[in-house]
Amino acid sequence: MTDADDPSSPQTAQTARRDACEEVDGFAALVGWIRQGAKPDGPFRIGTEYERLAIGPDGQPLPYEGEASIRALLEGLAERFGWTPTMEGDAIIGLSRDGASVSLEPAGQFELSGAPLTTVTEMAAERDQHLAEVRAVAEPLGIRFAWVGANPITRLDEVPRMPKRRYGIMRRRMPRVGKLGLQMMHLTCTVQVNLDFANDLMAMEMMRLGHLATPATIALFAHSPAILGADMGYASWRAQIWRDVEAARCLPPPGVWAPGARIEDYACWAFNVPMYFVRVPDGDGGWRYREPEPDAVQRPLTFRRFAEEGAFGRRPTFEDWELHLSTLFPDVRLKRYLELRGADVVPPALLPCLPAFARGLFYDHSARRSALALLTEAESVAGHEALRAAACRRGLDARVGPVALRELAGSLLELAEAGLRRIEDTQGPDPVAHEALAALRALQRGTSASLADRVRDAVKRGPPEQVLSALAER
Repeated sequence: MTDADDPSSPQTAQTARRDACEEVDGFAALVGWIRQGAKPDGPFRIGTEYERLAIGPDGQPLPYEGEASIRALLEGLAERFGWTPTMEGDAIIGLSRDGASVSLEPAGQFELSGAPLTTVTEMAAERDQHLAEVRAVAEPLGIRFAWVGANPITRLDEVPRMPKRRYGIMRRRMPRVGKLGLQMMHLTCTVQVNLDFANDLMAMEMMRLGHLATPATIALFAHSPAILGADMGYASWRAQIWRDVEAARCLPPPGVWAPGARIEDYACWAFNVPMYFVRVPDGDGGWRYREPEPDAVQRPLTFRRFAEEGAFGRRPTFEDWELHLSTLFPDVRLKRYLELRGADVVPPALLPCLPAFARGLFYDHSARRSALALLTEAESVAGHEALRAAACRRGLDARVGPVALRELAGSLLELAEAGLRRIEDTQGPDPVAHEALAALRALQRGTSASLADRVRDAVKRGPPEQVLSALAER
């Protein structure tokens, strides 16, 4: 039985797409906007996003301006390979082409948001084309990339800061609501996978599985043991950071991944999260960003208040809702698709591992239900937060009581492998997915040094000015 055929699922697909400029007419409309992403007839696709640190000829993070710079990379890709630039004033802040985009992250982390694709094999081809294009622009400029979950050496006051307007507002807010938000913005890199859903039941079942599987995902992809030149005593400091950025938008939403939860439950949580900013017309046909009023911490401007009271002379549109949803940071995020956000970025050869793991485990009905049963039992014994914290600290060597992360991850990989084979029976072969799961299995078994240990070794060998270069050569 496929998820689209599940007789217990409500019919949630809506055929008409709302005008993004249409004003929101009540909470139900916001829920309906999310439900429009449902794909009851499939095919279920995967989209992969990954960031890495761009470094210049001097081995330091790349500035925005200059001969060897982020701007030069973006402009070179646009001129040579047909990407369409996204502009804010005279600053190029991103690129788009054929359903994919390149974005400008706060400290110049270079990100590809890949197009939604059917197979991991297609994702690997997209990766190869992207890396070849970037290499053609970057190598003549002496630019390289360090694939690591957190910048292990650069101080916060040394990182370049990109000229994207909303980032200034975020930088001012972060220290007021948590201790580690600026580290998150400027030092970290992730790989995430985006997944379709057929209906409410599948969406929330996948959300529950995503949260329950997060400790194992963190452990499998742990690749950020050091920042500021020091070993932090964690396998994934990047994942640990999220617990002290801003509780209201980063901690697991209460109840939304419990059995019986609905899309309304997630939307209600999002409806009551404080907004980072409100878009206001700039007078030239574009937008600028305004911070909420001075008492925003004591009486924050939630999306609910924006919808009920308005702000800066306007009321929200569905485009505002979409933007607000993108500023929420739980381990699993819901928009018109689901995002699994628990993994550190890994070297390019391993980038297909997360989409392969997700395709087999989340899209096969039997694998998903078996994984839910396995993880529900494990977390009833050990507790979700205890498992997540242990995974951040010790990776696959983590254990909480009788639950060992290495064994738990191994069981999930078995289910993903079986799920992928069943998917292939009806949808055709996906050879790169099998290769990726085999590579992930080697990490899980510990047959070689962990990704985190390789970073520790690079930091230990130093000197500091050569650490990013050493990581770029893997």
